[in-house]
Amino acid sequence: MNNPNGLNGGPSAQISSQASESASIRKTKTKRSKLIRVRRLPIGGERGSALVEMALVMPIMLMMLTGIFSFSVALYQKLQLAEAVSNAARVMASERGDTDPCATTAAAIYAAAPSLSQSNLTLTFTLGGTNTSGTITGGKAYGGTKGAAPSCTAAGNDGAAAMQAGWPVQIQAFYPCTLSIYAFQVSSCNLGSLNSEVAQ
Repeated sequence: MNNPNGLNGGPSAQISSQASESASIRKTKTKRSKLIRVRRLPIGGERGSALVEMALVMPIMLMMLTGIFSFSVALYQKLQLAEAVSNAARVMASERGDTDPCATTAAAIYAAAPSLSQSNLTLTFTLGGTNTSGTITGGKAYGGTKGAAPSCTAAGNDGAAAMQAGWPVQIQAFYPCTLSIYAFQVSSCNLGSLNSEVAQ
């Protein structure tokens, strides 16, 4: 039967063909957008490789950081000990009339180094003797016991009752330290400081 409009299929056929064309275009666009999304996905497991790299590198980084921290603590203790001994030598040089200059000087060291444990400090005071270019020879040594403050009520050469002006005064201090990585002790060390003054 012929179409009175002279068109094959009429307007309804055109509409259906246009609809099918637009549907096929939509399908093509959808496929393209999915393909683009797939191409944008990480290829070769990049996220997984980053996690593996972090798992391998992180323990080494933490080991270095804890080692640096442990060394920094030991260096801080060394500087504090040296400063305390330097101040204490000046205190002792001016304590000539004190009945126990060693105990007074030890108290000054403890006060100047509050972060150092008193029970771990070993103090040795040498009074009198001969000072040759900063090296004390002779004289009388007091202390040397870990954790105990020296006492020198009869201080100086041959047990003289008090320090004499011009006598050399030497203070030596030791403090133990540890170097560790994580919670494991790698090495132990012994911090030391020595200072000399002349009794006033």
